[in-house]
Amino acid sequence: MGRQAFRGREAVLDKLQNFARAGKLGQPFLLVGPEGAGKENTALEFARRLNCAEPDTCGPGRLCESCVKALSFQHPDIRWIGPAAATITEAEILKIYQAKIDNPFFQSPGSATSFVSIGDPEHPGPMTLRSLIHFLRKRAFQGRYKVAIVADSQRMNLSAANAFLKTLEEPPENTVIFLLTTNTTAMLPTILSRCQKVRFEPWPEAELVELLVEIGHVNEAEAAEAARTADGNARRGLTLLTPKARVMTAWAVQLFDWIHRRDRAQVAISADELHRGQVSHTTVLPPDVTSKNLEAKESSHRRDRAIQLCELLNLLYSDAVNCRELGDQWRPRFGSAAQLVAQAAAVRHTDTLLEDMAAIEASGREIDRNLNIGLAMAVLFEGLIDHAERDQATAGAQTGT
Repeated sequence: MGRQAFRGREAVLDKLQNFARAGKLGQPFLLVGPEGAGKENTALEFARRLNCAEPDTCGPGRLCESCVKALSFQHPDIRWIGPAAATITEAEILKIYQAKIDNPFFQSPGSATSFVSIGDPEHPGPMTLRSLIHFLRKRAFQGRYKVAIVADSQRMNLSAANAFLKTLEEPPENTVIFLLTTNTTAMLPTILSRCQKVRFEPWPEAELVELLVEIGHVNEAEAAEAARTADGNARRGLTLLTPKARVMTAWAVQLFDWIHRRDRAQVAISADELHRGQVSHTTVLPPDVTSKNLEAKESSHRRDRAIQLCELLNLLYSDAVNCRELGDQWRPRFGSAAQLVAQAAAVRHTDTLLEDMAAIEASGREIDRNLNIGLAMAVLFEGLIDHAERDQATAGAQTGT
């Protein structure tokens, strides 16, 4: 049996349903929350329910035609767009839709480095704001409402954002607009003022474990470890269950170890490997994965990989902070790295670890802004080793070793 619904957040869906009953769907919605909190699936699920042709009888085992189309991204009155290259083709968009059908938390690799653009006036591309505005101006064809969903709306470029202002201020009749974002500071105040905000929190761990078992097709123990590491981020949790992600996690753990061993040669090699789109030469690969399969040939893929490694490394540093601060109450995110993290935490200072986390996040942003990957990572790793060396020297002086 195929998918029967999008995995949205039921509490938010109830709130949106209350807006519908009160006739308050006219003002655009701004769904705000951390990465992987379920914003996109919630918007898609609400769009499906809103346009369901047989709400009294449609359900698991028997979906109406409208819901079948919504779940397969073929509904004529529901449009999803997100950051994409200006040259993206219809065939490439269909591949994204299929990936989202296979994995409801899929995010296209180039989304972190692309933008939602305005599009050509005469021939706007299908993933542009002009195309979406044209879509909203037409009457609903099959459902009751036209629903537009803009993923990562903080990545609208300035011309696209300005072009959308008039539509947001006076949406056409029987339309619902969702802007999704993790960061409102990157959005125009004039856009924020036109939207009603709905906030999302990270997934509770128990719910995330259940979701990972269902969607990730793993046992509960594997899902529980991924959920702890993901920290409420369903997208990250599902990604962590893939063989490629396990390779990246192992690499992050190695880097954490090399940094605290002050092995400058190995971290320099890692910076170069990231720049060339390779994985660490020391990582043991799963049986069904080869180093050639893991090569990141496209620039956007190399950047995504470097950003992913920064995120994983930051989780290890966060774990070290929690180990220091929580003591016996500490629950390690990475069970296989618990001893390594505890050893590092014993000779580090919390303030310095927090500074390191800020530096890792800043490096990820720099890479996102097209800074040279090898240079950014080399500078980051050297700084992290310097901090570890300084803390370890202080700890040694205090213990007389």
